[in-house]
Amino acid sequence: MQALRKILSELVGLVVDDFGFALTVVVWIGLVWGAAQLLPPGGFWGAVLLFVGLGVALLECTTRRARGAR
Repeated sequence: MQALRKILSELVGLVVDDFGFALTVVVWIGLVWGAAQLLPPGGFWGAVLLFVGLGVALLECTTRRARGAR
């Protein structure tokens, strides 16, 4: 059982390096999807929200990692 847990942990580690960043991305996509239901059809504003939010999340994660590396 311990070996299986270690294998699963390693597999998740290959895909998800920063759990906080991955969780932020998933939550943001869900929020934008919900907001897109309220926005005018066409998808432009939903795409803008998605792009800006994911950019901010990436910038935050990168600066957090850079501060930790010093």
